[in-house]
Amino acid sequence: MIEPNNITRFFSPLQNSIVIIFLSLFSLTVAQVRIGEWTALTSPLNVRDILYIGSDIYAATEGGLFKLKDDEYQTITTIDGLLGVDLSTIASDKNGNLWLGGTHPFGFVQLFNPNTNKPIKSFDYNLTAIFDIQILDSLSFVFFQDGQDMGIMKFLYNNGWDYRDSFRNFPSETESINCFTANDSTIFIGMNNGIYKGSLNDNLKDPTSWQKLDVAISMDVTAIVIEGTNLYFSSSNALYNYSLETTTWSQISFSYTLSNVNEIFVENGDIYFIDGKKLFRKSDDEDSLLNNQYWLSGIAKNSNQIITGIRNGILFIEENLDGNDAVTRFLPNAPVTAGFSAITVLDDGRLVGGSKEGLSIYSEDGWRNILQIKTVGSDTIHNSYDFSKFVADTIPYSFGGFIADLEQGPDGLLYCAIRGTYPIYNSEPVRTSGGVIIIDVDNPSNVTLIDTTYLSYLTESSNPNPYMVILDIEFDSKNNLWIADPYCIIKNNPIHVRSLSGEWKHYGSSETTVKISQSPGALAVDSWNRLWYSAFQAEEANFGIYPNGGIFMLDFDGSPTNPDNFSWKLVQNKGTVLSLGMGLNDRLYYLTSSGLNYFDLSSASNPIVRENAYAYFPNTSFGDGAEIKIDPHGNIWAHSPSQGIHILLENTTYWPTINGFRTDNSPLLSDEITDIAFDEKRNLAYIATSKGVNILRIPFGVEQKNYSNVKVFPSPFYIPSVDPMKVDGLPFESSMMVMTLDGKVVRDVVSQGISIDGNQLSWDGRDNAGDYVSSGVYLLALYGMDGSQMVEKITVIKN
Repeated sequence: MIEPNNITRFFSPLQNSIVIIFLSLFSLTVAQVRIGEWTALTSPLNVRDILYIGSDIYAATEGGLFKLKDDEYQTITTIDGLLGVDLSTIASDKNGNLWLGGTHPFGFVQLFNPNTNKPIKSFDYNLTAIFDIQILDSLSFVFFQDGQDMGIMKFLYNNGWDYRDSFRNFPSETESINCFTANDSTIFIGMNNGIYKGSLNDNLKDPTSWQKLDVAISMDVTAIVIEGTNLYFSSSNALYNYSLETTTWSQISFSYTLSNVNEIFVENGDIYFIDGKKLFRKSDDEDSLLNNQYWLSGIAKNSNQIITGIRNGILFIEENLDGNDAVTRFLPNAPVTAGFSAITVLDDGRLVGGSKEGLSIYSEDGWRNILQIKTVGSDTIHNSYDFSKFVADTIPYSFGGFIADLEQGPDGLLYCAIRGTYPIYNSEPVRTSGGVIIIDVDNPSNVTLIDTTYLSYLTESSNPNPYMVILDIEFDSKNNLWIADPYCIIKNNPIHVRSLSGEWKHYGSSETTVKISQSPGALAVDSWNRLWYSAFQAEEANFGIYPNGGIFMLDFDGSPTNPDNFSWKLVQNKGTVLSLGMGLNDRLYYLTSSGLNYFDLSSASNPIVRENAYAYFPNTSFGDGAEIKIDPHGNIWAHSPSQGIHILLENTTYWPTINGFRTDNSPLLSDEITDIAFDEKRNLAYIATSKGVNILRIPFGVEQKNYSNVKVFPSPFYIPSVDPMKVDGLPFESSMMVMTLDGKVVRDVVSQGISIDGNQLSWDGRDNAGDYVSSGVYLLALYGMDGSQMVEKITVIKN
């Protein structure tokens, strides 16, 4: 969490002209994006490792490869070819190429060319994590974890890097590897009981080939580096020096007390090391504390400037000759976290992501955050924002365990369903919360709390510290707010509704003969304004009295807040139903661990007309957190907490294939999907993952009524081209003839249907015979199924 009192701090004068380079959400709206193209929004704030190449800075972060070059910065992700964005370590080889290591649970190694911003080679051996990479001239060593095993991989350069061997068998008296370093002849490993060395000329697969460097070194070694003929290493509370020439070692005297040393960097005899939040420098003439405020990771140095990664940005330390070192912090413009638990798209197209930290709003300017305070007196609402750096307002409210759902209300305010919170947090600073938090994102001081403890759960008389759990909220066509309130075990009213004027009604089983589950998880409203909800299994809430899970329908006459009468329909009386979604043509979809299914509905008192016999995606792991989202065309996007997205079109065919979108077939940031939202006006799907948000241009959106918004790109069109020319902004199922200026048709481009073309058509520059056309100006005759038509021009240049 970024400390609110530090969010406005700027970076060093050396960096004071930095600008942001990243793809704006709104740049996706100007028709220069092809259907099927992806982009990604991550958060590079959490820096795990850092280095200089020349004067350029590269960092391995939680959100990808962060690059600071020529006063500009950007974040490189899976869109650019990375195998993953959650990086743990970074190193550079003799050619200036980067070696990137993935953290738990995806321990890949990837070589990346920083000049071309393209990957060179990947080594993915299904490892659990990569901890460190050490590169010599023609040798590279990688410290890895594979399940419970840990070891060192060896790579050799011979006209390119290739894997050579792996060492994971060590003496029986050792328990764990903490760190390692190497030279051209020997690998040194810091263990729980000292330092072991292994000669590269020996069989290092044999545990007996690893010998103790010195039997007297028996401490838990936490960090180790080589400089020249000296080996520097540490325990948690001391520094040591081992001479490879004399084979003697001694403790390095230091005037500060140490407790958690975990990283060492040595240059020209000066030792820099990290001890938790403290960065120290040990030189011949002084011991210095350079920082004691931020958790640190990674150290690099260029001339008199030291940089280190922190959990929220990069720390710059200018070493001045007068001893007054200047310390500044740089935070790029980013969301406070990449792991949103819920997202939504506002009516004006802005993306909002929610997490336990608060809200992050993305616009054409960049990211702006609204965060809960962490320090007394730090709540701040800014009058203006500098989007060249991290931006945040802070408010004295808690967003609980996480935000379970986000909905923009008919009043334009943002409604946040809070999963797991208390009305008052009496710890310093004092914060208040609600089961639903209503906030004006453009005026964060305008906040309203709905305290659901007083709607149906526990009052202060029955529990002095009541707890709120809201899993879903929904607005119906009459602008009524519906709330799913599980664990309402005092009043037994798990469903609430509030009218736009503020009238409330609370629904349970006491007024009817039908018992309903006390553990609702998802809501949906049908064409007749009836409420449907699904429930999860929770013995502690249902007590063996109420249905333990299932699906239920609430029917009522009149206003839902003041009904003339109402009744419950029990559709399924047990089992966890993960999610509901109301599709087109009165079809209710529901998701269970067995897959995706649906009911066809009618207005009758017995609403189920037909139930689909066989579930879709039966072999996909849908568990806690899985949901259904339905796009503007009625297509069903079922997302999994571990196996990506699977899409069933409204006509019950799969899109783009039965395999959906996974990290192994798309630039998806992670297979752990938390939410999906759609921008119908811009034909965009926003996919929230545990590692960030993907944006996908989809063919499903608002249909163009005519040809007035047609755009052709690229123009001119150079052929041959990997990417075809696109005509964007077409009415659905348009077709096209490519003609010469005298009217000769050289290519017919016939619509392949909405699910493939959407509102675009493609031309690869070839004629009907499959040959590239000649350079010149061509006419694009566009026509629709209703007889509408128009003509555009395109200049083709043949290379």
